[in-house]
Amino acid sequence: MKTFAIHRLVPLVLAGGLAYAAPAAADAVADFYGGKQITFVVQAGAGGYYGLNARLMSNHMGRFIPGNPSIVVQHMPGAGGIKAANYTYNVAAKDGSIMSMLSADVAVVQKMKPDAVKYDAAGFFWIGSIYPFSQVLSVYETAKVNSLDELKTKEIVLGHTGRSSHNYMEAVLLSKFFGLKLKNVTGYRGGSDMYLAMERGEIHGRIGSYASLKATKSDWLAGKKIKALLQTGIERSAELPDVPTMVEISPNDEVREMFMFLSGGAPVGWSACMPPGVPDDRAAAMRKAFDDMLKDETFRKEVVRHKAAIDARTGAQVAAAVKRTLATPDAVVKKMLAAGRE
Repeated sequence: MKTFAIHRLVPLVLAGGLAYAAPAAADAVADFYGGKQITFVVQAGAGGYYGLNARLMSNHMGRFIPGNPSIVVQHMPGAGGIKAANYTYNVAAKDGSIMSMLSADVAVVQKMKPDAVKYDAAGFFWIGSIYPFSQVLSVYETAKVNSLDELKTKEIVLGHTGRSSHNYMEAVLLSKFFGLKLKNVTGYRGGSDMYLAMERGEIHGRIGSYASLKATKSDWLAGKKIKALLQTGIERSAELPDVPTMVEISPNDEVREMFMFLSGGAPVGWSACMPPGVPDDRAAAMRKAFDDMLKDETFRKEVVRHKAAIDARTGAQVAAAVKRTLATPDAVVKKMLAAGRE
C-alpha cells in the first residue's frame, strides 16, 4: 500500500518568518516566472530513485508555481553529491530559477568531510521532502538468516561500493558495537550489481535504500526472497513498523549518538532546495507550490504508477533536521570515524 502523508503542514506561516505569497506578491512572482524555465539540478544520474523523484516533481510542480514555468532536470553526479551541493551553494543563480535535489546526507557529509565541501547545508532554502531516506540491512534467501540475533553467531557477506561509503561505515559499526558477524566486500557499482551478486551467491545482502528495493525488486519482497532485518533512520518507517532501527537498539548513549548522526539524512530524504539568497516571495511561492503538488490527484496517481510513495516533510521540517545534524558535537563524529577505521 502506498503512503500519502504530509507531516504537520503549516498553511500560513513558514520558518524564518516567510508567509505564503499574498496576492500582490503572487503577481510579482508570476511576472518573474511567466515564460521562464526552472533548472532542477539532481546530484545523481538519471537512473535510480533520485532521478525518478526529480522527474515526478518536474512533471507537476510547475503547474502550482505562479506563472507556470517549465522545469527541466539537469543531472550533476560527482563526489558523492558534493559536486551538486557546491554548485548550488556557490555558482547557481540566486533568483529562483534554480532548485536542486541534493544528497539526503548533505549535512552528514559536511560534518564528516569539512575540507571537501564548500557549502553550509543550513544555508540552503529547503522547499520540502517527498519521502524520507530509509535504508535497510536486507538479506537474500540464501543467507538463511531470519533475525539479528542469528547474525551474532552466523557470518554473512555484505556488498558495498567502497570503503568510504556511508553503508560501509554502518556495517563496520554494527560489527564493532553490536557484535554482528558481517564480512564486507567492496567494488560493486551500485544496487543493481549487488542484487545480481546475491542471485549468483557472491554476497548475502546489502545496506541500501528501501524505496529503491521496492521499486526494483518488488517481486523479491512479494515472494519473501529478501528480508529486512534492520533499518536506518531516527524513527521506524511507516512501511516497516516491525523492523527495528539502529538507533533504538544501540547498546549505550555514545553509540546511539553516532547512529543518530548517521541517520541525519533520513528526514531530509528526497528533497528540493534552492540556493541561499533567493528573494523571499519566490522562495515562499516554491514551498506553497510543493505543498499544493503533494495534494494533487494527478501527481499522486503518477507516483503510484511508478511504484514510488509520498511521506512528505515540509521545508521547515527539513531545515530543522539539517540543523540538528550540524549540531552534532565534533567529538562524536571523530570517535565514529575512528571506530569505522579500526
